[in-house]
Amino acid sequence: MVEAPSQTPSLPPYISTETLMRHPRFDEVVSNLIDGLANLYGDDRRLVRELSEYGRAVTFMLSICIAMAAEEDKPETWLTVGRLAELAAMLGLGSERRIRRFVEEMRSDGHLVEMPMAGDKRRQRLHPSARMLEIDREWTAVFHAPLALIAPQEARYQAALSGDPDYHRHYRAASLKTLGLSRENMAEHLAVDSFMHQAGGSRVLATLMRAAQDNPDGWSEPGFYSMAAERSATTRAHVRGMVRAAAAAGYVEIAEAPAACVRATPALVDDFRAWVAQGLSAIDLVSKFAEDSCALEKAHL
Repeated sequence: MVEAPSQTPSLPPYISTETLMRHPRFDEVVSNLIDGLANLYGDDRRLVRELSEYGRAVTFMLSICIAMAAEEDKPETWLTVGRLAELAAMLGLGSERRIRRFVEEMRSDGHLVEMPMAGDKRRQRLHPSARMLEIDREWTAVFHAPLALIAPQEARYQAALSGDPDYHRHYRAASLKTLGLSRENMAEHLAVDSFMHQAGGSRVLATLMRAAQDNPDGWSEPGFYSMAAERSATTRAHVRGMVRAAAAAGYVEIAEAPAACVRATPALVDDFRAWVAQGLSAIDLVSKFAEDSCALEKAHL
């Protein structure tokens, strides 16, 4: 497999966006991720609705990244609301008030656990629960599976697919090094972004992309609003509003009668394919960092 050369000495070689898009199995890679997005979190409607929306999903993952990268002798690296809000601001996730609301939701769901800091009982350190880590390992597997499709012998990808906790720990700690790439990927793909920033958006988008791949004319089956609402754990009205806004932006076409059918325009299809390639390239870079970190840790044992 051709790999992107390092841009700086600090970057290991990794698969470039261009290499992925030129790969003879790239259509299969895209299809694999569509299926992964469509089935991520199974039938857990609350997870599907909330973690299919960019702001909540990234805050959820960022919490884990901070916790996994924390150094016990450096309290400033620990997971706290303040630290989370600081890094969330870099990703454009909103105000500290918004992040506090997300944190409270994660605490209520049992995903984050608060513990008073030694020496200052007024301050709370946050820790991801076992369930939170399990959920995130599912996401990690979904986004490594397309890479494993074209490089099944790669141990890093197989570790992610098997849910290896040690690999997951290193992968999430390494993710802090590439926060800028995450924001760039969404900022550069406005069509995809228009779905991802809405509740259930990734599942609605996956439903559209599946129709684009499976049907010769690209049209969905009749009753798209109801079907996508069920799959995204939202409502028909919510999906209809999302799709009509996308149509106004030129990302989809709608045939309302006799039953609503929707078709992604070439602009959305092309943007999605580019988003997949750029996102998986970043996944591979983080995975390389994780591999190096794991090797370094073992060398010091």
